[in-house]
Amino acid sequence: VSLLLIVVFMKRRGYTDGSNKTEYDERQLIARGRGFMLAYYTLLIYLAVIIMIDMLDVTIPCSMTVLVFTGFVISGLVLSFYTIMNDAYWGINNNVSLITRAIIAIGIINFVFGIVDMCKGKMVVEGILQDGFINFEAGVLILAIGIMLLIKKRRDKQEAGEI
Repeated sequence: VSLLLIVVFMKRRGYTDGSNKTEYDERQLIARGRGFMLAYYTLLIYLAVIIMIDMLDVTIPCSMTVLVFTGFVISGLVLSFYTIMNDAYWGINNNVSLITRAIIAIGIINFVFGIVDMCKGKMVVEGILQDGFINFEAGVLILAIGIMLLIKKRRDKQEAGEI
């Protein structure tokens, strides 16, 4: 429910020009395309490694859902890092500070749910990492994106001589 409310709020307040669609310039589109390509190749390599591990009959102590979601997290980090560092994460009409706060809030919520599952003993059952780990992983991913955004914002201010 909180995620739905945040999405609705972002649709109404997430743009500086009153539109409801993010706009990118040509340089951003090129960087986003490269970021998507790098994330795709990262996911392919990750899945190839998982398939090879499975073919060797090596048991990985986690559920298949966690295993697959981990690939999404890794490729998401690659995409986010590349686009953030190349100024292509935000469109030219996005309300950056509002969306950054929302991303950090969503990350904290997921991270807390993951910690709650960990404290309840639902994360590892009989030595197998369970699906409750996904909230923890999602929290780490989203918080990492928020931290990257804050680091990039600080770096940009330093380059502009504002700090």
